[in-house]
Amino acid sequence: MNLKTGLLVAAAAVIVTTTGTAAAQAVQMKIGHVVPGGTPRGRGADYMAELITADARCDIEARVYPAGQLGGDTDLIEGLQIGAIEMLLLPGSFLVGFQPLLGILDFPFFFPPDWKDLAQVHNSDAMRALLATTEEKGIVSLGVWHTGYKIWTSNERPLDELDNYEGLKARVMPSTILKEQARRSGLTAVGMPFSETYSALQVGAIDAQENPINTVFFMKFHEVQDYIALTNHGTMDQVLMVSRFWWDERSPACQTAIRDAIEVGGRMTAELTYEVTEQQAMPAFVASGTEIRELSSENRAILRDALLPGVEQRYLQETGERGAAILEAFRQEIAKYEGER
Repeated sequence: MNLKTGLLVAAAAVIVTTTGTAAAQAVQMKIGHVVPGGTPRGRGADYMAELITADARCDIEARVYPAGQLGGDTDLIEGLQIGAIEMLLLPGSFLVGFQPLLGILDFPFFFPPDWKDLAQVHNSDAMRALLATTEEKGIVSLGVWHTGYKIWTSNERPLDELDNYEGLKARVMPSTILKEQARRSGLTAVGMPFSETYSALQVGAIDAQENPINTVFFMKFHEVQDYIALTNHGTMDQVLMVSRFWWDERSPACQTAIRDAIEVGGRMTAELTYEVTEQQAMPAFVASGTEIRELSSENRAILRDALLPGVEQRYLQETGERGAAILEAFRQEIAKYEGER
């Protein structure tokens, strides 16, 4: 069974097509994210919106706004909190300023390196407890979509060895955990909107950035970078969030329909992520002449030892006993899949 057939079968199990009258009375649902619509998460979001719109359990007409059309990261989250935007797909990094407990999602060399094991962590009690903490901020987090492991791209020198990080300027998302990661690696962290990253790399305002392979490909970062280091050092998975005001107005049946659509869209996104990586992104990197470096097991251990303990310490300083409980819950969950990392 191919990807499309499998997703259609899954979708058929959870939706019933609406009548024309119901569609005419539909509540508008804006779904925002910050990458181009043709990316795996963009396509997953589009399909999720189709499922929600077509489901008789809801009276919703869902529409996706890609590439930051609804605003920058702070604008998007504030819009969600006040109910001006109904749903967002964003990396947890963008939420750390609102809910520091989510900083654990930014930990380097922490989560299982196999995405199918990672999916089990996403569906664990530890993750559900973490996502529930956003409700106190007016946001209901309904799940996590896998969009690949992060790699580093850079100019001047490759980032497959710890010593090479020192002194380079890197775009870092608005997360204190990622800023701590940068500090401990020797990078100078530079904050900027995602949409400005390509031009900043092109003119040399920054030297490096971290993103999953498919994001690097769709944003064409490889065109303005000399090196790609396949570090797979962390995840940049997307948190599916809805406005609590809006969510509480939906019927239980509609809430179930939305959760079902999120699950189907998430499976599609993960599978497309690896299809794009293998069939499009890596061949494009080779064709561009960008030098690709693998991360040796020795350098992985050096980087992990240099970064993870200090990042954990910073997290605990910011989050106290609540953070300690969440960290321990994730450690116990991840231990089920622990191998040589």
